Amino acid sequence: MLFEHRDFRGFSRTIDNTGFRYFWNRYGGAEHDAFSSMRLFGRGHVGHAYAFEHINHDGRFAALNANNPGDVFWSYFGDAFNDVVSSSLVVVRDQNEIVVPLRQQVASTFASMFDAMAAGTRIARVGAPRVYGTFFPSYDNTRIFLTINQNLTVRISGWPDYDANVKYDIEFFLAGAKLNGFARWSHVWVEAGLFSQQVFDRIKGPLHAGKANLTSAVQQQLRLFSGRNFRGVYILPGPRPNMSQFGFFGHSDQEVCLVAVPQ
Repeated sequence: MLFEHRDFRGFSRTIDNTGFRYFWNRYGGAEHDAFSSMRLFGRGHVGHAYAFEHINHDGRFAALNANNPGDVFWSYFGDAFNDVVSSSLVVVRDQNEIVVPLRQQVASTFASMFDAMAAGTRIARVGAPRVYGTFFPSYDNTRIFLTINQNLTVRISGWPDYDANVKYDIEFFLAGAKLNGFARWSHVWVEAGLFSQQVFDRIKGPLHAGKANLTSAVQQQLRLFSGRNFRGVYILPGPRPNMSQFGFFGHSDQEVCLVAVPQ
């Protein structure tokens, strides 16, 4: 439960998983940026509650870890996180899971693949890719993804460079009890300007086509698990939780973890 004031006072909002893996909320109106404390009742389950600063389950977050029948809580988020919560996520865990942090491996592999693809073109990466979880987005609100978000620059002859961006959403799923994954969505953006449409038309084809290469890379990496059967797969935001702690603060860009549940 989220509470308006510290020490669980004021109005509250219940975030019950109701028997599903995830339960999520986005807070608008009077509930937006209004919460100061949070309580999680384990009720015999293992799991987490996340309270995010942004509306789409990203940015900074405060988390609680349930690992026993009792409750855990933030009686006050602290001054730095007070009255900033815009969305929340409850995740129910299983026993004997395999948890794989993804950010470093995915970022490194993607950067190498993208640089090879863009060699000799007018497109170049700007900085390292962001790698994070995307939960129930408006364009596909029943799914969760691993997202790769890369800023770009596009060179234009006789004109200042254009800023651009490409995002890829990778979905993990089970096929016959085996881990699988593919790049379901790609998103291309170009900054506004005199030549925006021409730049967009020039770069959208190869960037959208990159989904196929990403899918091949994902499936190749998942072959490491080909000898095992699974009954579930999902994503955790942020770093792998330390279940010996009642809670922690983090950021969605800090890490994202793939969780596989063996049969």
